[in-house]
This record gives sequence, C-alpha cells and structure tokens, in this order.
Amino acid sequence: MKRFTLFTFLYLALGACLTAIALGYPNLPSSLQTSLFASAGASYFVCFLSTFPFWREATLGFYRRRNSAVILPWLVIGVNIVVTIWEAQSQNWTMEAILGAFSRLLVVLIFAEVIVITWQVNSEH
Repeated sequence: MKRFTLFTFLYLALGACLTAIALGYPNLPSSLQTSLFASAGASYFVCFLSTFPFWREATLGFYRRRNSAVILPWLVIGVNIVVTIWEAQSQNWTMEAILGAFSRLLVVLIFAEVIVITWQVNSEH
C-alpha cells in the first residue's frame, strides 16, 4: 500500500520548483542548470520512494540499530545550512549562489523527514 505524507508532497513541490527555475532562466551557467535539473530529478525519485512502506521501515531500522545516530540528522541539517549561507555570502548573494543553495534543500528535507519519523516513533512508545 502506498503512503502519501506531507514530505511526499514537499519533495514533489521542490522538484517542480527546481525544474521551473532551471527552465525559466535559460541564461544560467550550464553547470548550475545541470545541478538544478539533477536535484529536481533526485527530488522526484525520493518523492516516488517515499510513497512505499520500506522508506519508513528503513529509517526506523537505522534509528533502532544506531541509537547514537539520533543527533546525526540535526548535525547534517545544521552544517548544510551554515555551509549554504557561507557560500551565498562569500559570493555576495548573487543569483547563482542563491540558486545553488536551492539545490541543497533536498538533503535538508530528507533529514527533516528522518527527524519527524523518529519523533512519531518516540511519541508512540
């Protein structure tokens, strides 16, 4: 049975936004445009995978095997945000720097979903 969660729709929306940005600005550098398309494709793929029950079960299995990994999603999200702000600031907040930051949102969303799943499991027990 397929499950649709809030994160399924967030992955889909992120992929649609990244695709629209990549197609809407044809004068972007080709490497940035390729990065946006790759992130959009990865977002669509994760959206598809998140509808299956094994996605949640794999997260729970990882969480149960490595109880010390509870802090890992928070660290990944924090480091990703700091690095993104650092790179955007060092490039004087240019459009290319900001669009490059959008391509990292998938990582933040995946680890936010891991946090939400672990919260749900902890609240059930």
